[in-house]
Amino acid sequence: MGRKASYQCPHCKSGMIARSSREVHALLRDIFLQCSNYQCGFSAGGILEITHEISPSARPNIEIQLQTIKELTARRAANDDDDHE
Repeated sequence: MGRKASYQCPHCKSGMIARSSREVHALLRDIFLQCSNYQCGFSAGGILEITHEISPSARPNIEIQLQTIKELTARRAANDDDDHE
């Protein structure tokens, strides 16, 4: 169905496997990764966060308020203009 997220080991550059994750809240997950190269053996934890919406939901949850990509782009452009003054 969908494409899985891919991560690269920062040490040996092999692919990493998401072994587990846990929901912190609706927009944030702790994720636990392991290098697929058994000779490397690296494992790590990280955070996966939903930060903005690209396309709105047809069934929105009123508790979830995200900026749109358009709002983010406008804000970044305004900040870039402020940097040049």
